[in-house]
Amino acid sequence: MDKVALNKFTFLISILLILFSFSCSNEPNNEELEYKKLEYHGYKFSEGKVSVFFKDYYKEKYLVTLNSLSPEKEIKEKGITELIFLNSLNKNSSLKIKNIIDAEEKVISKALINPEVNYRKVKRNEDFKIKINETVYENSTNTILRLIDISEDSRCPDPTDNNENISNPGSCIHNPKTLIHLFIETAGYNVFDNFIYKEQLKDYEFFHGGNYIKISKIQPDILELNRFIDDSEYEITISISNNS
Repeated sequence: MDKVALNKFTFLISILLILFSFSCSNEPNNEELEYKKLEYHGYKFSEGKVSVFFKDYYKEKYLVTLNSLSPEKEIKEKGITELIFLNSLNKNSSLKIKNIIDAEEKVISKALINPEVNYRKVKRNEDFKIKINETVYENSTNTILRLIDISEDSRCPDPTDNNENISNPGSCIHNPKTLIHLFIETAGYNVFDNFIYKEQLKDYEFFHGGNYIKISKIQPDILELNRFIDDSEYEITISISNNS
């Protein structure tokens, strides 16, 4: 009898362990339920449509509308979601993003400007000039580029006159450079909104949004030290290319 009772006890314990492990395996994983923060990755206008790109988009969490309309189509590729909206007149549009899980999160509103009809067009692999507060558009890559500001400028009339000898110092013994604030938006990529230091004697080149961006010149030239230059006078030479 003791042996039978022991076998029954062992059997019951086994059943309980199986049930416990099953219940644990079916408990929701908190990490799996956590949504990553939505990242806006630009937009593009095409004939009768507007595509808006996001990283970490979940329709269960975010309500995205364009001119109060829901997307007609959703395409996911390599971690990027493309939401396609109808826009028969190709007009400027209003994008709204609402978190439907967290009601306290602020609703995001953004104007989507049709670059084809509103911005000066530039060509890929060719230098162009741009002034402060001007926006240009390169259509083969759906790239919008804006020069927001030039906030520092320590260039010299002669940057090569950099002799640091105390008895005969040059007129440009510091590292002459200019601080440039650029905004770049390329469809399918994260937005670039950063400050760049360009040294006077060097081009500044970087890779972003599938393109090489090169700043080669800043005008007007510095004819005398500590000369004040009005924002309206500044102009930079820049290029968007597919190779460095």
